[in-house]
Formats: sequence, C-alpha cells, structure tokens
Amino acid sequence: MRNLILIKISKLYLVVMIIFSVFILLRGHNNPGGGFIGGIITSTGFIFYGIINGSERVKSLLRITTIELMGTGLMTGIVALIIPVFSGLEPFTGVWIESDLLASAGIHLGTPVLFDTGIYLVVTGVFLSIIISIMDVVKWN
Repeated sequence: MRNLILIKISKLYLVVMIIFSVFILLRGHNNPGGGFIGGIITSTGFIFYGIINGSERVKSLLRITTIELMGTGLMTGIVALIIPVFSGLEPFTGVWIESDLLASAGIHLGTPVLFDTGIYLVVTGVFLSIIISIMDVVKWN
C-alpha cells in the first residue's frame, strides 16, 4: 500500500537535502564541509526517496546513469587539475577568478571549488550506484 503523505514528504525531503548539500559544498573550502559531505547529504535524500518510491523512480528522477554522474565528477576533477598547468603553475594549485561583483557577494570561484564539485558528483554517483544495485537485487518496490 502506498502512503500519499510519505510520498509527498519524500519529495520535499529530497529537495531540502539537495539545497542543503549545495550549501555545504559551496562553503567547504573555507569552513567545514565540501564535496564529500555534500555528496553524502545528497545521497541520503535520494536514498530516502528510493526507499519510499522504489529504485526505478530514482533512476528516472536522475535522468542520467550513476556511471555518467561519476564520470562527470572525474572529468571535473581532471579539469581542476589541468587549469593551473595551462597557467604555468603546479597541478592542483588554486587559481581564482577575480571579480569585484563576486567578491562583494562573498563568492570565491576557483579550481578548489571545481575540484570539490567533482568530488561531490563522484560521491553522489558511487553511493547511489550502491544503493540502487542493492534495491534492484532485493526487488524493492
């Protein structure tokens, strides 16, 4: 039997967890947080949604496979590695975008944020891949 209230709460919980995880991701360079914990928080939202609605609903909600999600994260990390090399710096050296508009808003964009985003995507993809596989094996509806 499907519980309509639980289905609606799972959607709300997923949205709240994604927003909170992006907040944690973006504050992670200068404060506690970052890509790893942000990816875990996002995964918990999807896991709760999957427990209520089933793995097929999670797959359709993602619109891309978990392998593609992990690959995108790895490519993002590689881009963060390569950008400083093209500037004549060591790999993984922080290169920052200088903008008065961004600085006045308290936003600091650079390769560390790009690398954290790659970690975020990889961790989310790995956790979801594991959970979806387990749900498929036990035929979770």
